[in-house]
Amino acid sequence: MSQVTNKEKRGFPKFTTRKLVHLAVFLALGVVFNILENYIVFIPALPGVKLGLANSIGLILLAIYGPLEFFAIGLLRVLLSGTFSGFGTSFLLALSGFLLSSAFVLFAYLFNKLSIYGLSLLSAVSHGIGQVVVIALIYENILMLNYLVIMMISGIITGLLIAALSKIVVLRLKMFPAESSNYEIN
Repeated sequence: MSQVTNKEKRGFPKFTTRKLVHLAVFLALGVVFNILENYIVFIPALPGVKLGLANSIGLILLAIYGPLEFFAIGLLRVLLSGTFSGFGTSFLLALSGFLLSSAFVLFAYLFNKLSIYGLSLLSAVSHGIGQVVVIALIYENILMLNYLVIMMISGIITGLLIAALSKIVVLRLKMFPAESSNYEIN
């Protein structure tokens, strides 16, 4: 029988050294993917459209560890990436996209139990919406909202691609013992 510590009684999550190392590796991968993606132009004619490889880390974390780790590592990824690329407009866009998409994903995860494809689509589309709304506010130009159509269509395409990639990685990682969120990958 395992002993329960006072911290666990008060609602603090249990972090083993193994789990912390795994989370640190996922954080490092997310930051590297984010920085690399800044140099890769997915579709040259459409500014702001990216594949979202760094967002696959969030989906993988959500599937393996759960919502707390998903949000914490995602937020740290955005903050650390900001330290490397600067805390200007691109940081505000990344942060707004992350916060809006995380809110939608966590709501769907906790109450609706969408598949990894549904969560990825929701994340990609809402991320684009958050970015377009913030850029419209920054430039004080409501016509920027016309770009929502492009971001939503690209979000659907990239969301499906990232979901497929994330599903493959999660299924491979599930072969190894780890603390699990008991989330079903459909």
